[in-house]
Amino acid sequence: MAKMDKRAITLKDGIIEIESPKIEDAEELIRFIKTVDIETDFLIREPDEFKFGLEDEQKFIQSKLESERDLFLKATYHGQIVGTLGFAVLTNKRYRHRGQFGIAIQKACWGKGIGKALMETLLEWCEQIGIEKITLEVDANNERAIELYKKYGFEQEGYLKNDKKMSDGSYRDSLIMAKMMIE
Repeated sequence: MAKMDKRAITLKDGIIEIESPKIEDAEELIRFIKTVDIETDFLIREPDEFKFGLEDEQKFIQSKLESERDLFLKATYHGQIVGTLGFAVLTNKRYRHRGQFGIAIQKACWGKGIGKALMETLLEWCEQIGIEKITLEVDANNERAIELYKKYGFEQEGYLKNDKKMSDGSYRDSLIMAKMMIE
């Protein structure tokens, strides 16, 4: 099962706890997702698009806990969920060697090292289970995230022009980045 036990990581100004969410975290996770969807337009959806109810979120958490190769993490700081990381592996034989992930962090916690802690946790876990390639898509304007990914060896593999259409009718480009875990 892709369940990660709690690990405490010391940051610049406190301790963050990273672990797989429990079913009872569903309500707080819904609040977190709705908050970050409002705070930034770097994520994949508009604020009104997240429609999961409590039961949906509980089922989602349970499915991730039961999965052998998908991972869902929460980052807790000062007793509140302030970040999440989701990682999924495709099941087709030709793609089982790789997975794709996304990170969301509450804006008030940007720059505190939470993204770094989640990234290091993911890389360690992927190495343990034999993931050979990790991919992601990131908003081309999200310089902070792009720098984090580059710091951990991710390279740009593609550029998606006009990839996202924003609510104001403008377009945003996305980068496809990846890291090979094997030499």
